[in-house]
Parts: sequence; structure tokens; C-alpha cells
Amino acid sequence: MSQQQSNISRNVYAITNCDSLMGYAMAYRCLEAMQKHEEGPEISSHKLRLLCRSRSGYGLSRLEKMGAEIMEVNYKDEDKMRHCLKDVMCVMMIPEFSSDREKEAECMIKAAKHQHVEHMSMMSCIGVDRVHKHDSNQQGSEFRNLKQICRIEKMVKEEFSGEKHCIVRFPMLYQLFYYLAPQMEGENRLCLPVEKNKKFTSLDLNDVVEGVYRLAKKQRERFAGRQIEPKFKKQVYEFTCSKPLSGEEMAREVGEGLGRHDIKFQHISESDMKKQLEHIKKDDRFKERPDQRGDFKKGRDGFWAFPINKYIHECKIDTMMEWWRLANKGELDMHSDELRHILDREPHSLKKYFEENRDQFKRFK
Repeated sequence: MSQQQSNISRNVYAITNCDSLMGYAMAYRCLEAMQKHEEGPEISSHKLRLLCRSRSGYGLSRLEKMGAEIMEVNYKDEDKMRHCLKDVMCVMMIPEFSSDREKEAECMIKAAKHQHVEHMSMMSCIGVDRVHKHDSNQQGSEFRNLKQICRIEKMVKEEFSGEKHCIVRFPMLYQLFYYLAPQMEGENRLCLPVEKNKKFTSLDLNDVVEGVYRLAKKQRERFAGRQIEPKFKKQVYEFTCSKPLSGEEMAREVGEGLGRHDIKFQHISESDMKKQLEHIKKDDRFKERPDQRGDFKKGRDGFWAFPINKYIHECKIDTMMEWWRLANKGELDMHSDELRHILDREPHSLKKYFEENRDQFKRFK
């Protein structure tokens, strides 16, 4: 069977970890494009399969109504994973926020190889390639989670070598500020476990998703035998904002975006940050998604971009802390133009994002 024939018989695209903020938003963007026929005729027969640990409480039925096929999976069961990847041409892997994420990724990759998946893309974290500089021999390494993600990247590169893989590293998302909104609105404080003079990059989820969607679209054009520009042919992308900011600069941009100038930055301890996130876990305002439609290109959050409290797992909190530790070591003061080139515009600034979503944040007053 020729390459093109085998591609025609396999018409399913799969996204893992759809019960996460990134997975849900990515799935919604693809489904929206399919509904609006943004995709062109060659993939009108394609299907989107979404993998998750649990359907309940994540609003996945909305995506099902848009045409997605949803499968609950055990990522450590290779036989089940093979079944989930039947007829799949491309997989977008979003590593799990679990202590077994490495084993789960390995299972997924083996099942994908067994089912002759053509292409594996992976969402990763900015800075994972820098943690080894700060290796410590103490038990319970301070970058245990980021090192796991780094090793998963290595697996993807080895098993889907050459042009068969694409890794997108992205930073902290502006949408995390929803978790800080009750404090910002109530106490006029932006609290993060980062020293005030340390700069780090952050981005709007809308821009990350739009960038990845454009990369995926070009990948499909390549499969269809078309020529694509070199900027869409890389194997590793680093998505960053135009200008890294310190905590104090962030507080200023957030304040200007919200139309107020009294928000001050405060450096807090990791344990205080953890307490704050544990508190949000019990806050009913984060239980349901708001009903807004949103707009990816304008950076206006829809229901798919809101970080519900079910996303706050212990492992996610630990991974976030490691990321801020990296910021404190000066490793996230970085800049790349890759996202700007893919979007054909500057990524949304923090100020612009807060202007666009001002009403969403005001709900936490």
C-alpha cells in the first residue's frame, strides 16, 4: 500500500489529556475549525478522537456535540492504548499531570508505534532543557517533574525521529491569573513565588493554541504532498512572549489592563502559593465553565479557556513550583520569535489580554 493510500485509510487525529486546560482548548480549536470548514476539502472526512482519564466534571460533552469521539483511557494499559489509536494518523500528546507521567507516555508512544501512527507532536514546557544545569544530588530532586517531561521529549525524538515529530515548548499561561483573581480583586495584590526582579516569559493560551493549530494545519498540507515554508518544518519550537517581564512589571500591566493602578506585586513563599491554590480548589466559582463564546484570534477567553478547579492536581502544583524555581534561577528570561512568525503578528501582551478579558476578571470582586 502506498504512503498516500495508507494515509487515506487512517483518518483519525487524536489528542491526549483532554481533561486538562491545554487539551480541552486545543480540542475545541480543532473542532471549531472543522465546523467552520476552515480546513479545506482534503480533511473533511477526518475525525477527532479525544483521550481522557475521566469524562465527568470537565464539560467534555460539549466537545462531543461538536463531533469529537471521546474515550476514557488507562494510559498505562498498552493493549487499551493500541485500541484507542486504531486508524490514528497523528497524535498530539499532552503529558499527564501525574506521578506516573513517564510510564504513561512510554505506553502511549509504544502503542502509537505499534499502530503505525505517522506523526507525534508533544506539548512541553519552556526551560525543560535547562534543568540539568541545576542538578542536585539531594533526594527528591527540585526539578523532578520537569526532568520527567525532558525525558518524555527524548522518547518522542528517538521513537518518531526526523520529520515524524514536533515538540512545542510553552511557558506559564496568562489564564493562570484566574486562580489569582480573588486576591487581585480583593486585596490588590499579585502574589507569585518569584523574586521581584526576576523576569520570565508567559503567554496567552489563545496564542499557544492558535500557533499549534497553524503548525498542525501545515503538517496536514505536507501529508497531502504540498510544499510548506521552512518556518513550519522545525522539530522543536519555543513559544515565548515578545518581552519577558518581572513580577513588578506584570502587576503594572495587569493593573493597566484592568483599568486600575493599585495592584502591587508581592513575592510569596511556595508554601503560601500552594495554600492559595488549595483554597481555589474549594472555591465554587471555579467549578463550572462560564458560558462565553470567546475568540482565539483576539485573545478573548471562551468557556474552553477557563481553568476550572478540577485542573488543580497535586502534581500540577508541584510542576508549577518547579517552573517558578527555574524563573528564580534566571533561566526563563528568554525570547524567541518563533510564535510571532507562525501567527504573523505579535503574541498578545499581558496588558492587552487583561483589557480583552476585563469583565471575566471583574466577576471575582
